Amino acid sequence: MSNTTHPTPVGLFTASADAQATDRLEPTSRELVLDALELLDHRNYERTIAPHLALRGHYLAFGNGDDVRLLAIDRDVTHIGRGTSAEVRLAEQRVSRDHAILVRHGRSFRLLDNRSSNGTFVNGRRIVATNIGDGDVLEIGPVFVRFVEVR
Repeated sequence: MSNTTHPTPVGLFTASADAQATDRLEPTSRELVLDALELLDHRNYERTIAPHLALRGHYLAFGNGDDVRLLAIDRDVTHIGRGTSAEVRLAEQRVSRDHAILVRHGRSFRLLDNRSSNGTFVNGRRIVATNIGDGDVLEIGPVFVRFVEVR
C-alpha cells in the first residue's frame, strides 16, 4: 500500500485545505465534488426534505454550500450510481452506472462497492463491503454523501 494525500470532508460537505495522509489501495488524483445536491436527478431531488422535517429513519444527506437536504432510504436494497436503473441517481461522469449498493439488514446498513471504476470509500477508507452507521461519510466516486439516522 502507498500513502497518498487525500482531502477529507470537514463539517458536512466541505473539503479541508490541508490534505491528510491516509492509506489507500492505489494513488488517486480525483477532485472533490462539493455540490452533491445538484448532482441528484430531478426525481430524487423532489423526494429530498429539509433536515428539520425528517421523521425517524435513515437518510442520505446531500449538500450544496449551506443547503443540506435529506433523501430517505426506503428500500431494503438501494442501488447508487449514474445509470437509469439506480434508485439514487447521480449525474457525475466519474460515478459508475451501478456504483454501490446500500443494503438494509434489520436495523443496520451495509455498503458494498459494485466493482466501480473510481472506488467507494467510507470515512476516507476504500471499501469492498462494510457496515455503516450514523454520521459516516460515503464517497461515491468523487461525491461526498453523509449517512444519517434520525431517532
